[in-house]
Amino acid sequence: MKRLTVIVLVLSMIVALGLFAAACGSEGETTTSQQGATTTEQGSATTTAPAGGAKVLKIGVTAPLTGPSSSAGIPHMRMTEICADWINENGGIDVNGEKYTIELIIEDEGETPDSGVTAATKLIEQDKVSFIVGTISPQIAAAVASVSEPAKVIRCLWHGEGTNVELNADLPYTFRVSICPHDFAMELLKYHVEAYPEAKNITLLFIDNSAGVILAEQVQEMITSLGLTNVETIMYPVDTQDFSPIISNVMRGKPDAVVCTALPHLMGGILKTARQKGYEGPIYNLSPTSPDTVQKIASPDLSTECIVPAPDLTSPKVPDLMKEMVQKALDKHGEVSWDYIRPFNSLWVLAQAIEAAKTLDTTEVAKAWENMSFKVLEGEGTMGGLETYGINHQAVIPFAITKISGPTMELIKWVTPSIP
Repeated sequence: MKRLTVIVLVLSMIVALGLFAAACGSEGETTTSQQGATTTEQGSATTTAPAGGAKVLKIGVTAPLTGPSSSAGIPHMRMTEICADWINENGGIDVNGEKYTIELIIEDEGETPDSGVTAATKLIEQDKVSFIVGTISPQIAAAVASVSEPAKVIRCLWHGEGTNVELNADLPYTFRVSICPHDFAMELLKYHVEAYPEAKNITLLFIDNSAGVILAEQVQEMITSLGLTNVETIMYPVDTQDFSPIISNVMRGKPDAVVCTALPHLMGGILKTARQKGYEGPIYNLSPTSPDTVQKIASPDLSTECIVPAPDLTSPKVPDLMKEMVQKALDKHGEVSWDYIRPFNSLWVLAQAIEAAKTLDTTEVAKAWENMSFKVLEGEGTMGGLETYGINHQAVIPFAITKISGPTMELIKWVTPSIP
């Protein structure tokens, strides 16, 4: 009887210790399931999958999902999700022989630098991500650097104006794959000289922000270098809804052509209003707005002589892999435009940089990225920007010049810009 009592007491102590250990484990940094299949480190950007499976790499996404810029932000976010699925379906990211699948953590960066910083801070401090893709606004991109750079978090920007506010030697962890207005501008102006040799007087119509002011000065120099004349430069608020007074102001200068920076809904409004008021000259957008989106907003009848640095996705000149992503977007969301497709490269090239570095150490990934060649939906890409931005963190990839002519559009050619 005494021996039985001792055994019961011992068993009771073992059960109590087991319960205590389980309780402590729920508060610790690491927990392991009973089968030992899954180990998760609290506050870590990686998760160990079941034996023989791939680990999970968390990657942050900052997108304007509310406000005017959501017209581009929501499609950008959706295509980034499609890209993550596609990478995972094709084996994930290979880090020195170890496989990782991607898990996206998406945050709304809103429309202001403060909201952008809040979104990035949450991803960095709470979710502990080491890699972020996203951001359209150059002001938000510049502000977020204040939290991402000290944390050595790699960012791959979706967009920008092409000023040193966004990329510079003091931002060693910030990269951009998409080509932006600064790098489109010279090639589009060269096309203009070829296509409209008599149209020499140009008015610039740019979004009014600090990056837009810098870009305007740069484009003015390009215009002069090509023997053209800058009639005037007009800056307009990004929240403009009625373009009538702005276009009236443009037309008073009697320009032969107008060169804009504009988000999709803004470009549609500019084009529609200009044609309604009787302006007939070519209108360019330095922002890579989807030609079919612009055509839809302005209406086919009013979408004449409009040239954008983005492809007609129905053109036979579109590469096969891009066509595949077009179909994936249609299958998943029932719609597609260039605003869906172009952010695909940001996540894909980030994944290639991680593989090239053979490590998740962001300093090593940055070093590998600066000098590598890579694949994009448009074909092949290299890195540039050392002379232009002071750092070799801008991708050099082909872009399409497309002309909208009423109900039809034509992908005229693919061009690879020079970004030294």
